[in-house]
Amino acid sequence: MPKDDQKELFVVVDKNDRILGHRTRYDCHHDKSLIHRGIEIVIFNSKGEILLQKRSKKKDLYPGLYTVSTGGHVTKGESYRQSAERELTEELGIKVKLKMRKKLILDSEWETELDVIYSGIHDGPFSLDYDEIEKTDFYSPKQIKKLINKLTPFSLKVLKELNII
Repeated sequence: MPKDDQKELFVVVDKNDRILGHRTRYDCHHDKSLIHRGIEIVIFNSKGEILLQKRSKKKDLYPGLYTVSTGGHVTKGESYRQSAERELTEELGIKVKLKMRKKLILDSEWETELDVIYSGIHDGPFSLDYDEIEKTDFYSPKQIKKLINKLTPFSLKVLKELNII
């Protein structure tokens, strides 16, 4: 059974990022017309490698696949940056100076998000939330290209947008 709280309230926006209201995780993940705010964070180490996480099998979407360092949704009352800082602390147990890289719409067969992509530098160690993450490791872009079939759709788009793969 997925751990994710299906009643958690996400920020629903239009394509220009104007807030329209709030809807549950369940609603947003079952109605592509509900554009909701999200964040994606790419952590680099001092060697320029990228931290990928293997998602927990408890996740409601893409269990067991690889994704960027961390990601998540902006919940009611949060800004993009507050959400990014919260996700880093919750999932990886770290604080990092974040740089905003891009804002873009990401969509899959289930959902549509307006995401802000951040990046930062951290060599570890990490304190993983094993309900969210099975494991993490640093990969070179060449190594990531070999994992393309095991990446979530959003992480694939993010890594391409940042010209990593």
